Amino acid sequence: MSYKYATIPVRPKLNLILGPNGSGKSSILLAVSVGLGQSRSGRAEKLSDLIRNGEDIARVTLVFDNSPGQDGKRPVPFIRSDELVITRYLRRDGEYWSQINYNPATKIEVEEILSLFGIDPSNMLIIMHQYMIEEFASLEPSEKLRLVEGAVGLSGLRENIKASQERLSRIISEEKSVEALLNEARETLGMWRAEYEKLVKKRELQALHAELNRLLKWSIYSQLNAEKARLEENVYRLETRIAEGNRVVSRTLEKCDKVWSRLNKVRMKLKRVFFKASEKGFDDSLIDEYSRLDEEITRLIKSYVRLNVKAEVLKYRIRELERERRRIQERIKAVEDRVKEVREQLEGEAPRETDPPDVLEKKINDCIIQIASLGTVSENAEELYKNYLNVYSDLEQKVKMIVENRRAAENELKDRMEIWRRKVVETISKVNEGFRRNMEVMGGTGELRLVNLEDIENAGLTIFVSFGGTNLTEFNAYTQSGGERSATVVSFLMALQSLVRSSIRGIDELDVHMDPMNRIKFFKILSDVVEKNPGVAYFCITPGTPPPVKDAHVIVVQKVQDESRILEVEQ
Repeated sequence: MSYKYATIPVRPKLNLILGPNGSGKSSILLAVSVGLGQSRSGRAEKLSDLIRNGEDIARVTLVFDNSPGQDGKRPVPFIRSDELVITRYLRRDGEYWSQINYNPATKIEVEEILSLFGIDPSNMLIIMHQYMIEEFASLEPSEKLRLVEGAVGLSGLRENIKASQERLSRIISEEKSVEALLNEARETLGMWRAEYEKLVKKRELQALHAELNRLLKWSIYSQLNAEKARLEENVYRLETRIAEGNRVVSRTLEKCDKVWSRLNKVRMKLKRVFFKASEKGFDDSLIDEYSRLDEEITRLIKSYVRLNVKAEVLKYRIRELERERRRIQERIKAVEDRVKEVREQLEGEAPRETDPPDVLEKKINDCIIQIASLGTVSENAEELYKNYLNVYSDLEQKVKMIVENRRAAENELKDRMEIWRRKVVETISKVNEGFRRNMEVMGGTGELRLVNLEDIENAGLTIFVSFGGTNLTEFNAYTQSGGERSATVVSFLMALQSLVRSSIRGIDELDVHMDPMNRIKFFKILSDVVEKNPGVAYFCITPGTPPPVKDAHVIVVQKVQDESRILEVEQ
């Protein structure tokens, strides 16, 4: 800006920057902010506009004390020198870069070092430029609360919550994805389970079919053996009947021979009687004997005929029985051949008992119908089912693990939210006490209120103030006057100081709208804050001559020939 070159000592106390308007007072605080890495400026649209007219490059160098403290530790332990030098260059073409101890450094590396000093140059509660009063008044409650968190070092808690929320969101997203996969796997598993059950049923039916066929062969074999035994029994009975018939025929023929022999004898007697009668004539005795012999011949002839007929009938029956025996023997031979054929097909051990072949054949047909009713069955259904079962089991385990992780993440988020709320409430409660005291000093009343603490994104800090005995009104850019806004911001900033971590703090002309009495009060509050926070470098830019301030480091700025110079430095 208006500086060509200047070296400005800074003390760990109140550094009062004095000088007439336009001399370059605010440029010092702005240079500190830019040197610390601030990326925007209320004085220009872009940082390159801050470069002095006629120059192509600007440089800001900040020198920090990095010597070991009473505990023997350096503020930045990985920098071994007693001085830590952070330099930032701005070039007219818009290129910016930084150095740490004259070595190139990234923005992240610079921010990491500044965080060790608790410095955040973008937080207006740490460095408040003159244009920021209106900006602070216009902030939403949530933005005010975030600034406070950043200033007092609670941003990490918010970041932890954000990290927990993101982790929980990722877990929930993963849970939904895995559950979707699980549902899809469940449907696929159900399909392959049905196929597998069909395959199991088919295999059971096929096994049953094979067993029924095995039993059928044994049943046929048993039936054939039973038929053979029955036929052999029939042959035995036939042979018995044939033998008995032959014996009867023999006896009948013997009787027939006896009858024939007797018949011949009786006929011879009849001839002798007839010859005798022919010689002597018939008398009663011859007639009686002739009649008796004739009757006996007739009886014997009948007996002979009857016996012959009986013998022929028996012979015929025997022949029929022999034919039946031959037929049965032929059947036995066929059964034996069939038995031999079936015996070669037998499998396994003989069952103790089995159903008849017709019953088994019906069961086999029923089994074939059941197999056919299953339709086409994939032969690799078992493998696919087991594979999908493993996939489903893995997904189930993964869902269980994700659910456990989600519960852990929810508990972690809940715990972190509780810690954040407790810390925020404690912090604002402490700041509120100082804010009320400072507001009373400045001639008003004030109160800080937290809102929406259950929702970290919408949680906020509202400031209520009153001047002249009016009711408390929410602090904003429209309701209060310029002096009232300045008094409110000063009261708030000063109440916050004991909790702020930053070793550098600055305010630019916050007293510009204050009346003389309030200006005196402001410097009294500021002096008390500086005294209570030793080791902190406070920059205070004031537009006029300040009231007497104890133990202040005074920096006087004046512009000479369009160049700002540090003309006098007093302690």
